[in-house]
Amino acid sequence: MKSLKLLLSLILTVIISMPVMAQNYDDVYVIDETDPIPANETKKERKQRIKKDHEIVDSVFHLKALRAIQNGYFVLQATQVRNSYGNYALGLNDNTNFLLMQGDKGIFQVAYNTMSAGPNGLGGMTLHGRISKLNIKNDKKGNAIITYTMIGRRMNAYVTITLFKGSDQALATIDPTLGRGQLTLRGRLVPYRNDDIRIEP
Repeated sequence: MKSLKLLLSLILTVIISMPVMAQNYDDVYVIDETDPIPANETKKERKQRIKKDHEIVDSVFHLKALRAIQNGYFVLQATQVRNSYGNYALGLNDNTNFLLMQGDKGIFQVAYNTMSAGPNGLGGMTLHGRISKLNIKNDKKGNAIITYTMIGRRMNAYVTITLFKGSDQALATIDPTLGRGQLTLRGRLVPYRNDDIRIEP
């Protein structure tokens, strides 16, 4: 237990002290739940200890996600998408369904992998644009609320992201112009910087 607290303390120190650079966003710290049970620990106490350890790790990922937003380099990997009719698409490929910010530019893309090619050839839509009017605040529940406008060549979109308290799980709503209808994305929001990405608004 002491070693876990020390490790988490070191992770927090590194996150707070260093700028966001190119990172592998598949990093997941796994708690070993097969560790020997401390002497005299009941099953209930063990369950509570493991739950608390998970909460600590989740809070670390929340700090990483929040710092990535503040620095303007992140990706929301969507595995769930809901359209304006309330229909859900689940189990999506997060490589083609995402919300990306790279400094003052961003990309929003959904790809349903349907028979219809759609505007982007992937059964969905893609928007490249410049980021403006970025605002970050907290709501009464402790969630981080991020809003900004993405201005593209063919259409604009108003984006609202809710980064849930103590987690890197996020919910994003995108309101595009031209009557496209609101879309909602849900997934992990993680640090991601790639200077090789060319975004043409």
